Amino acid sequence: MICEPAPRYPRAVAEPTDLVVIGDDGTVRVVGRGAERRLRDRPGRYHLVVDAPGLLILRKDVEGTDARPTRIAMAGELLTGTSTLEVINIVATANWRGDLHVMDGQHHRVLSVSQGALKYALSDSADDRLGQVLYRNGVLSRSELDALLRQVTPEKRLGQLLIEQQILTQEQLFAQLRKQVEQIFYAALLTREGYYAFSVGEEEQDHVPHHTVHLPIQQLLMEGVQRIDEMGLFRQRIPNDDLCPVPQPKVTSLSLDGNMSLVLTYADGLRTIEEIARESGLGLFHTMKSIYAMLQQGGVTLRAKREIDAAAIQALVRQFNEVLRDVFMAVATYGAVDQTRQTLETWLEGSGYAPFFGERVEEDGSISAARVVDALGSLEVDDPMEALAQGLHELAAFALFAATTTLPRDQELSLSRDVNTRLKRIRR
Repeated sequence: MICEPAPRYPRAVAEPTDLVVIGDDGTVRVVGRGAERRLRDRPGRYHLVVDAPGLLILRKDVEGTDARPTRIAMAGELLTGTSTLEVINIVATANWRGDLHVMDGQHHRVLSVSQGALKYALSDSADDRLGQVLYRNGVLSRSELDALLRQVTPEKRLGQLLIEQQILTQEQLFAQLRKQVEQIFYAALLTREGYYAFSVGEEEQDHVPHHTVHLPIQQLLMEGVQRIDEMGLFRQRIPNDDLCPVPQPKVTSLSLDGNMSLVLTYADGLRTIEEIARESGLGLFHTMKSIYAMLQQGGVTLRAKREIDAAAIQALVRQFNEVLRDVFMAVATYGAVDQTRQTLETWLEGSGYAPFFGERVEEDGSISAARVVDALGSLEVDDPMEALAQGLHELAAFALFAATTTLPRDQELSLSRDVNTRLKRIRR
C-alpha cells in the first residue's frame, strides 16, 4: 500500500521517511529513506491493482516464476480506536488463514492466524522484543539483559543463550515467548490510526519463527477488550506508571486477593508502579488492577517518585569532606585522630544521621558520597537535599567540637574561624 502524495513540503520542514512521490507524468520517486529501505526488501515487478482516492495498492507479478502469489484478502485504513478489533474479529469469524499486517506509521506488527487461532506474532517495535518482555516480567534485571544482548549473534539468539546459561528451562522460555506473542497482539489491538492488510500466501515463510503457539483469537479479543476498557478506567486515577503506591493503615482490614497481597509486598512508597509490575512479575495490567482496587477502598495512596540529583549530592558532600579532612589533619598533629573519630562515630550512632552517612567515617574523616546517594534514594524524606545539607552542617559542626577539645587554645580558635567561615560559604 502506498499513500497518495501530499502537497510539496516546504524546505524548512523535514520530509517524512516513508514518503514516495508520484509526478504529474506518472513516474514514481522514492524520497524517504525509510521507504527506500523498506522497498529494497521488495524487489520485482508489480501490478497496480487499486488506485482509490488516498490509497494505492501494488501486487507483485509472479508470472514466469515458481513463486506462489501472496493474495490480499482485505486491506484498508484504520480510522477509529475499534478498527483493528473489528478487522481481527472478521478474520477470526471467517476462519481465514494468513497474516494480518497492522502498521501505525512507526511500527509494523504481523499476526499470523489459522482457523480462528493465533499461531505467532512478529513486530519491529523494540518494546515488543523478547528481552524487553523478560525485563518487564522481572525475569532479568537491566544489567543481566544488557550482558546477554552483548553475546547475541546471528548464529546465537537470545533464547539459546538463556537455555545454555541455565537462566531458563525450555518450558519457561516457551511460556515467555507465549507472553511475547500475547503482548504483540494486544499492542496491535491498541492501534488507533494506520493501515492494515490481510495476506494469504507462502511468500514470507522464511520469516516464520521457530516456535508457534495456538491461542484462540476470540479469547484474546475478550481479554484485550477488557484490558482496554479497564485501563481507561485505571488511568482516571493512575495517570502514569512513575507514581509510587503508599500503603495506608486501612489496608490491613481489606479483603485482598493474591495479586493485591503480592503488590503490597513491593509497595514500600519508593518503588514505582512500573518497578512493582516488573519485580513482582505480574505485569503492568494486573499490577494496576490491584492498585486501583486498593485505591478505591482507601488502602493505598499515590505519590510522585522522588527525583535524586546524584551529581548535586556528590558535589555537596565533596565540599563538606574538604572541611572534615582539614579538621582531622589539624588533630593529627597532636595525635588525636583516633579519639576524634571515635567521638564522631558515637555522635553519628545517636544522632539519627547514621542512615544518611553510615556509622563509620573514613580514615581522613570523610564520608562516602556514593553511600549518601544510595541512602537518599531509599529514605523517606520530604526534601532530601535540605535534610542532607542540615545533616552535613551538624556533622561538620560536631567534628569541629570534637577536635577543639584536643587542640591548644590558639589552634582551636584558628581552626574554628576557618571552618565556620567555610561552612557559611557552602550552598546546596
